[in-house]
Amino acid sequence: MVTATLASLVGFSLILAALTAVFFSPYRRWLGFMLAGMVFWGLLETVRFSVQRLFELPMTYSYLSAVMVAMVSMTFILLKLDSLAQKTLANRQYIEHTPVYEDD
Repeated sequence: MVTATLASLVGFSLILAALTAVFFSPYRRWLGFMLAGMVFWGLLETVRFSVQRLFELPMTYSYLSAVMVAMVSMTFILLKLDSLAQKTLANRQYIEHTPVYEDD
C-alpha cells in the first residue's frame, strides 16, 4: 500500500502550484513541451524495459540501447521531414513560376 507522507504531499502540492502558475502565465505553450518530454521519457522507459527483459541486459546497457533506438528513430523522422519540406518548397516554386492564362 502506498502511504502519503508529509514530504510527498508538500512535493506534489508544489508541483501542482507550479503547473497552475505556468498555465495562467503567458508561457502556457511550455506545458506542451513538458508534456511531450514526459511522453518521450515514458516511451524511452518502455523501450529500455523491453530491451532489458528481452535480452537480459544490465540497466546501463538497456538505457544505452534505448537512447540509441531513440536517436536513430529521431534521425529518420528528421530526414523524412526534410524531404517533405523540400518537396513542398519545390511545388511552391513550381506554382509561382507557372504562367496563368485567361480563358476567353
